[in-house]
Amino acid sequence: MTEHRGRVSFKGEFSGAPFRAVYACDEKGYVLSSIVKFFVATKLDAMNSMQMGPDVMFPSLSFGNFDVEGALLEWESWLTSQTFAELVDAGVPEVVAESGDGPTVFLLSDAFVDSLVSAPASRIDELALWWVGEKLTEGIEIDSQVALEILHSLVGLVRQKRDPEERVYCWTG
Repeated sequence: MTEHRGRVSFKGEFSGAPFRAVYACDEKGYVLSSIVKFFVATKLDAMNSMQMGPDVMFPSLSFGNFDVEGALLEWESWLTSQTFAELVDAGVPEVVAESGDGPTVFLLSDAFVDSLVSAPASRIDELALWWVGEKLTEGIEIDSQVALEILHSLVGLVRQKRDPEERVYCWTG
């Protein structure tokens, strides 16, 4: 476990695959409540991960304390040049499972995943720094190193080989 300016990170191995988790912390080092996990699965497996989270079934990237639905829309809009409104009207990101006040599972769109796969590291760096600035205008402070880590880790996940029926999902709860 490593603590650094408002975040705590863990690295390890799950079922033989490496994983990394980064959580935002308050000033006392307590992990804040919103948890975001990116993972690869079939649609049925993604739906089944809803109650216990994907960690039980799949290696996942874990982060905390940001509005993932808004972030997915902002990131995809920035990378694909579609407007936020166009993406919302298209039903992006698709909700594949949700439970009232409980967890939600989102499917990352093919266009977004393809954009992440093909983006050079410098473009991902630009996106992360843009996102930090965008959130700051909304009064939300995101450390640039955390933003870079989230986005580069997500790129690493989407670039991994997967079966044709597997897609990239995000669980939040």
